[in-house]
Amino acid sequence: MGIPSIERRRRRLGYVFLLPSFAILGAFLFYPVVNSLIMSFTDWTGFGNGFAWIGFDNYVRMFADMPDFWASLGVNLKFAVITSVVQTILGFLLAFGVYQLTQRWQKFYQIALYVPVILPAAAVAVMWVFMYDPNFGLINQFLYAVGLDSLAKGWLGEPGTALASVIVTNTWRYVGFSMILYYIAMLDISKEILESSTIDGATKLKQLRHFFLPLTWGTTEINFMLSLIGGMKSFDMFYLMTGGGPGTSTQVVGMLIYREAFQNFRFSSALTMSVILFVVILIITVISRTLLKPKEL
Repeated sequence: MGIPSIERRRRRLGYVFLLPSFAILGAFLFYPVVNSLIMSFTDWTGFGNGFAWIGFDNYVRMFADMPDFWASLGVNLKFAVITSVVQTILGFLLAFGVYQLTQRWQKFYQIALYVPVILPAAAVAVMWVFMYDPNFGLINQFLYAVGLDSLAKGWLGEPGTALASVIVTNTWRYVGFSMILYYIAMLDISKEILESSTIDGATKLKQLRHFFLPLTWGTTEINFMLSLIGGMKSFDMFYLMTGGGPGTSTQVVGMLIYREAFQNFRFSSALTMSVILFVVILIITVISRTLLKPKEL
């Protein structure tokens, strides 16, 4: 009787310590999500408590009369998929390269590659906008210097290159984060296995394929999922670098939500967009996790 009683007391004490966490999650996560879902069925303008229930009218309007929303969702999808693939591959290759260096150089490159991650979005955007400037930007100036004048263009001002330019900037900003996760995973690979494979004649390329790639597959899933979800929620870099232009070529859902809520004062419509975006992200997450499930060795 004594031992079970002690176990019960321990469990109760554990629940007591968890209560603050549950309270914070309820107040700042579950309540806003549930309340947003409820208010998406109203005509709430965002001011005061006055609103009327309108059922699925907002959702019907999204599907029938809001082509801009679906076009923006397409921009989000394209941006998220390309960024996730590029960032994951580059992060893995950079981590593998850093892993091969001496300890002193490893520390240097870890810091150097991670610095962009901690920079404010505004600082990153301003820096890259200047680099993309068609008249005196570093990229066009370099192209002029090497005789590739025909490739110089207004990178952020042309529909064909604006999205790609933001993708490059976002990848530069976050690839260091992917690299760090991969590097930590690579440190867990048994050095005895790698040394044995070297003695058996395995080249670095073979080690990369047969050891580093499969043994860090769980990290690949994490990196890809974080990049994908972040890409679907993207707003700051597009708002700061292109404003959604030229035209609507870089207009993402976050910008439409901002416009509906804070310019048109249709908060219920903005919440409807948010709910649809949440469902899309949830579906993509489930599909991606299924496809990227770590393989059994």
